[in-house]
Amino acid sequence: MTLLVDDQVLSLLLRGEPPAALVNAGDAIFTTGYWYVRLCQAVLGAADRPGALSSPFIALPPESRDHALAAVLELPEEIGLLSLRELAPVIARLRARYQLNILGMEALAAAVQLDALVVLSARSPRLEDALLAEARTFEVVG
Repeated sequence: MTLLVDDQVLSLLLRGEPPAALVNAGDAIFTTGYWYVRLCQAVLGAADRPGALSSPFIALPPESRDHALAAVLELPEEIGLLSLRELAPVIARLRARYQLNILGMEALAAAVQLDALVVLSARSPRLEDALLAEARTFEVVG
């Protein structure tokens, strides 16, 4: 199965705390560029403004924190990330049908391109409606 994970779920994975109910050995795991950027910004700016994405990293013991931060700074090979080169045409086609922000459009396009189950940490009604309209499945784990 292919999973497309949001920034919060990506954070869990990089901290070694995958949502056990969803992630199985052999699953292909992807995230989007915007979700990855949001996680990087939050974690690297944690000293300035600790928040929902950065606080779990701050709370880790030093050795675990160093390992998790290294994973954020250099996304592990087992986490896939589609290029906008692949997604731009898909985004352009979907944009005519859905009123989503660019973060939502990238997630929808990646789900369509990958035929992925989208794993969200929080409800996103507009994205969820668009995913359902495109016959894509999603799970909310938060």
